[in-house]
Amino acid sequence: MGRFLFYFSYVGTRYRGLQRQSTTGIDDTVQGRLVDFTRDVLRRDLSDPTATLSSLVSSRTDVGVHALNNTITVDFPDRKLNGEQHDLLWIQKILNIKLGKKGEEIRVHSIQQVADNFRCFGKPYRRHYIYRLGIFKDSAYASSGTPLPIIDRGFVHLIHPPFSMDKFLQAAEVMCGTNNFTSFTSVKKITEEFKNPVRTVSINVKRGAPYMAGSTEECQDKLEFWDVHIISKSFMYKQIRRMVNGLVAVACDMCSVEDLKQTLKDPAHKVKILERSFPPWALFLNNVEYYPKDLIYPGPLPQLQKEYRTLSKTLEKYLHLQGYDNDIKDRTRDIINVPDSCSVLNNEIYSIGQISDSDSSHCVRI
Repeated sequence: MGRFLFYFSYVGTRYRGLQRQSTTGIDDTVQGRLVDFTRDVLRRDLSDPTATLSSLVSSRTDVGVHALNNTITVDFPDRKLNGEQHDLLWIQKILNIKLGKKGEEIRVHSIQQVADNFRCFGKPYRRHYIYRLGIFKDSAYASSGTPLPIIDRGFVHLIHPPFSMDKFLQAAEVMCGTNNFTSFTSVKKITEEFKNPVRTVSINVKRGAPYMAGSTEECQDKLEFWDVHIISKSFMYKQIRRMVNGLVAVACDMCSVEDLKQTLKDPAHKVKILERSFPPWALFLNNVEYYPKDLIYPGPLPQLQKEYRTLSKTLEKYLHLQGYDNDIKDRTRDIINVPDSCSVLNNEIYSIGQISDSDSSHCVRI
């Protein structure tokens, strides 16, 4: 059995969220549809074509949120029944063809094999979201009934004047850095999933554009598009949508920058408008980023663990000959200063152990 990392995108509007809700029957979540289609592509090489493939998503986006580049791991045999290795490009191609024919708004960008114990949820060093805002320049146009370009409907949240970009940027500066975001999520969700509500966040505000720039001159003259880029290692339930609501609340004079500061400093400081959450349809997961070393496929896990044990025994025998018996038997010691003559072997053992999660009889480190 192997573990495979899929990079994929989706339009979240028609699905009941990202994370799978059921392992039986029809599952209208993004994860459920993608995994079911993957099983269909691989059915000839599965011992039980009806069984659900084990999978785990990296980011639990809310119902209605979209993704430009999300990740999921799916476990399936790393070889076909005839012993040949899978052609991952072929799997990606056929999977996208099947998804397209069925009208699914999911596309797979790439597939790669990763370590058998790779955890796509805990491994990312940062997640990058974008929230799209459309700011009306004047009240008359905002109330005129002039429609937003059809291609942007469902992908941008409209804000009516008055709106101060200077105050918006001041509020963004307050939210940047390390803060307690208890007031920007559900207390119940903190209790259930996140013990620590403190997050380190960066925010960049960039001028956006309608998807069909140039074809809607009137709209572009009367409406400003802004993309709010929010980056952190992880986020809590509805945190981003409540953060953007807070930024807009300050920009529209519904609360002050000082209110925002106090709410971040003291969760007991309640400001009603800051408890509101913006709609999900304008939020995009832009990217999930991993360190390159974490994506290297080192080989089958059982083979690595066997190699780890063999090398560990070799090192122990060498240390025994060098008179380190008492150090080896002392289970309370985490570190043993080994001679330079075996430092290369020791480093190799340590690196394999980091990959394979092996538990040695004792830890030998320089």
